[in-house]
Amino acid sequence: MKKETLLKLQYAAGILALTVVVVFSGYKLVMSVISDRRAEEEHQRLLDTVIVEDVQIPIAPVIETDENGETVEVLPPQYPPLAIDMEMLKEMNGDFRGWFYFPAVEVSYPVVQGEDNNYYLKHSFEDEKSNSGSIFMDCGASSDWSDRNTFVFGHNMRDGSMFGTFKKLVDDPSLLEANPRFYIYTEDEVYTYEIFSYYMTKSDSNRYMVFSSDENYDKYTSWAVENSNQPFDVDLSGRPNIVSLSTCYGSAGTSRRVLIHGVLTLTEPYDIN
Repeated sequence: MKKETLLKLQYAAGILALTVVVVFSGYKLVMSVISDRRAEEEHQRLLDTVIVEDVQIPIAPVIETDENGETVEVLPPQYPPLAIDMEMLKEMNGDFRGWFYFPAVEVSYPVVQGEDNNYYLKHSFEDEKSNSGSIFMDCGASSDWSDRNTFVFGHNMRDGSMFGTFKKLVDDPSLLEANPRFYIYTEDEVYTYEIFSYYMTKSDSNRYMVFSSDENYDKYTSWAVENSNQPFDVDLSGRPNIVSLSTCYGSAGTSRRVLIHGVLTLTEPYDIN
């Protein structure tokens, strides 16, 4: 074969290979955009059909009569008035474990729990394949949020969905000054967690540990308080249960993580009619 012919074939092969790469990259980009749009639409459907935002809860104590005929003051619920159709969510997905609400960074999603920690990385609440995945609690955690340290995971999406707004806390610590709390709504109760620490770590660090002893609890929380990006005045002496929120920090594939720790400060019956 002549050298000139060989060069032409090599050139043609190179062009073909480049075309395949461009087409494949374009395909992946289009599918990614479609996936993100579907995830956004699903989230909006959940917010539109599950959350009733005009529910009114009194802000002052209510005067009621007890079983002895005496008048007593009853404090109103201290959690944000979200009316959530728990039965609908359970019917939609049997892995549903509660609704997560973090007002300071406008995060509001159902939480699921899979048989492993991989499935919901790429599947939505409605069981569709999705780059956004879902907000999910650790597969080994107690489903009733009773562990001393329960981990909840979510993707750091570029559009700010899922746990994508957590990066705002790194850039602007003042976001937590007004309301350093997040909430877990379950069928029977609402759990209020007050943030006591957040920081950057690695995916393989010992910060992803669960524990049962008081000694390990104290070591874990003391380190977290000392290494927090921002100081918080939170009493941990009673060793209440913790929920730890985790997401990536940086470009795709990074091992860097943001961990946000909240300690349980209040448990109330969930009662919005």
